[in-house]
Amino acid sequence: MKKVDSTNGKIEFQFSVEVEEGYNRIARAVYKNEAGEYFLVESEEYHVGSAYDYVDVYYALDQSEVDYFEKLAADTERRKQEEALERERIRREDQERLLTSGGDRYFYKKKKTDSVWWLKESGDGHKFSFDRETVYDLMRDYPDKLTPEQKEIFDRENPYWVKVFQKKKP
Repeated sequence: MKKVDSTNGKIEFQFSVEVEEGYNRIARAVYKNEAGEYFLVESEEYHVGSAYDYVDVYYALDQSEVDYFEKLAADTERRKQEEALERERIRREDQERLLTSGGDRYFYKKKKTDSVWWLKESGDGHKFSFDRETVYDLMRDYPDKLTPEQKEIFDRENPYWVKVFQKKKP
């Protein structure tokens, strides 16, 4: 890559390589002129008092460098898409959590299909209910104060707690 003063005519954008955001913004992109020559253009946008100014630096590229930057740009785009998919997955999980709360101020479900409602902000322990009226304290009431049907439902929906209590048995 060799720094050059001129691109020998008009250049046309080919693809963006990367953008660094911060106090100053640096963008790198590959351009091609009418003669078929490729250039890496590094644009730095920087603060000048309360305004911005910019400087473009041009580098002549050979075909191997163009191929390298094209691969880099494709990898960057793929990573951005994966990050966007991950953000969407997290957003959907968050939305699912909101749905399972059923809009209730006091209770929520861990899964939409669960029958066990957990008390929000129970403070001194884990409290749950099957009907949002009768509240059970997990440490004091499980399994003695549950009906056999309630215990079966609780155990099926909360295998973690079943294991915890099995370990506590003498």
